Amino acid sequence: MQVVYEAKAMKDLKSIDAVARKAILSKIVQYAAAPDGFANNVKRLQGSAFYRLRVGDYRVIFSLDGDLTVIMTIIRVRHRREAYE
Repeated sequence: MQVVYEAKAMKDLKSIDAVARKAILSKIVQYAAAPDGFANNVKRLQGSAFYRLRVGDYRVIFSLDGDLTVIMTIIRVRHRREAYE
């Protein structure tokens, strides 16, 4: 699975402390390599085409596109209290 970051997601990541950012990036890479292992942490958002990956207090909002080669587009990375606004 290929991972693409939108500009807002990159800005969100820069504003997060280094320890949390490292954990978030690690989880994104792990999910891209083996999506079946994250059944509890990934859910489709109601009324939306997006998914969320839970990483501690942070939520990674992303979309999945493509048929043969799946592209994971990271839309936002926000704290859980701000993620669903």
